[in-house]
Amino acid sequence: MTKCALRNSIFSLTVCCLLFTLPLVAAFAAQPPHGGTLMVAVEGEEANLNPQIVTGATSQPIVNNIFNLLIYMDFKFEIIPGLARSWDVSKDGLTYTFHLARNATWHDGKPFTSADVFYTLKEIYPQNPRGAWWKPGENVFPEAPDPYTFVIKLKEPFAPLLPTLAFEVTGPKILPKHLYESTDLKKNPYNNKPIGTGPFMFKEWVKGSHIELVRNPNYFDKGKENKPYVDRIVFRTIPDSSARILALKKGEIDYIPSTFVPLEDIADLRKDKNLVVDKRGGGPETIKFFLFNLRNPPLSNKSVRQAIAYAMDKDAIYNLALAGEAKIAKSILTSNTTWAFDPKVPDYAYDPKKANELLDKAGYPRGPDGTRFKMRLGTIAGRGSDPVVVEVVRDSLKKVGIDAQMFNAELSSFYDAVFMRWDFDMVLQQAATGPDPTAGVTRFLHSSQIKKATFVNAMGYKNPEVDKLLDLEFKQTDRKQRAATWQRIQQIVLDELPLIPVYEMPVANAYRSNWVDLVTTLYGSAQSREDAYMKK
Repeated sequence: MTKCALRNSIFSLTVCCLLFTLPLVAAFAAQPPHGGTLMVAVEGEEANLNPQIVTGATSQPIVNNIFNLLIYMDFKFEIIPGLARSWDVSKDGLTYTFHLARNATWHDGKPFTSADVFYTLKEIYPQNPRGAWWKPGENVFPEAPDPYTFVIKLKEPFAPLLPTLAFEVTGPKILPKHLYESTDLKKNPYNNKPIGTGPFMFKEWVKGSHIELVRNPNYFDKGKENKPYVDRIVFRTIPDSSARILALKKGEIDYIPSTFVPLEDIADLRKDKNLVVDKRGGGPETIKFFLFNLRNPPLSNKSVRQAIAYAMDKDAIYNLALAGEAKIAKSILTSNTTWAFDPKVPDYAYDPKKANELLDKAGYPRGPDGTRFKMRLGTIAGRGSDPVVVEVVRDSLKKVGIDAQMFNAELSSFYDAVFMRWDFDMVLQQAATGPDPTAGVTRFLHSSQIKKATFVNAMGYKNPEVDKLLDLEFKQTDRKQRAATWQRIQQIVLDELPLIPVYEMPVANAYRSNWVDLVTTLYGSAQSREDAYMKK
């Protein structure tokens, strides 16, 4: 072989090797690194970590890393796989067949099967406040024909079935049958040391300090990237909002979910080059409401509730408490729920004169000191701008003769008073109303949900027509008909005012800029962290 031929052969071999190795190098370079600890701040502690009992915002970021849903939703509201890797729907819309993962195991090593899904959805989910619509043996008939197939048969069409099952906040997370069957659900010891199928496993809970999760080395949904990437997630309890923000800026924590980011701090956080404010995921269907306890006079009087709505200066709330970051709410659905939202609901523009007239006619005249009556006005301590909102409303009510005595309660005490003991007059509370209102709204309006459980009808609201409409809407497969039903519900509720919508919560997940893919699904503040990794 000549030198020229040899040189050409070497060149060809080199080019060939480069062409072969470049994709590998690129793929390796794009491979997220493994390792590290993600520090997440939450505002408080729930009573336990059983997702079928406790459904609050504080527990969601934790339990969603431990447990899995059957299916999930992406940013486009498309249904994507979870424990169910695929599914089929019959032509008549009455039979849903889910084909389950064959390689999923519980964190204690036991295999996951359809028996776990059947047990959770037949025995446990009906006890969940957000599973009120699910009545096995009446409107749904679950079956587990083999270990890796789960079937839902419906008595009649249920329009929002897949979105309801798929939403990270309201959907049924699957529990291990072998650890819960034949036990008292509320007293089971695994409520405080949970065993799931998710990307992270429970390690420890130091009360008042933190909850630590560790990487699940046997996670079934690894994919080519061998997810999850980080070794640990530590959820630190930081009740004070200012302390959470300071810890984020100092690098003591890496991430604050949107729910726990004070609105007044968002603009400042955006200016910090070491931080990211991510508007994806986190609550585009969440509304802050003032809830009334309808059992207590004078709040049992509709005219009094309407007077309070007219007395509420929402412009002041927007400017003083929300820092221009949120949108004032008009209805019990957010304006993002475009197909069902009714912009023509009764409007309560700021009108102190109208408020005074209603209070006079309702039989609550001013006393010698100008006060008509006293009431309690409460919120959760340390929850961002909520105390400021309550202060603004307190001052507005004073102008019409209502002495609203403010209180700020720690998270668990607040939930106990409002949802378990019904010991309140008027409180500020948030609620996820979507992605479909059946799961989001029905739970706090239907009279069947007047029970002592979190995030249900604590107001004691009863309206037979609303109940009838709520029992009808999910059966309507024609979206126009269903939208009309929801618009009627909104008209009635906004007239009777068992609650007052205040503002639609904006999305502002805040995290350190050295982290990637902390928000990858629809409800970013509550999602699993299997995709998250730290830049090297």
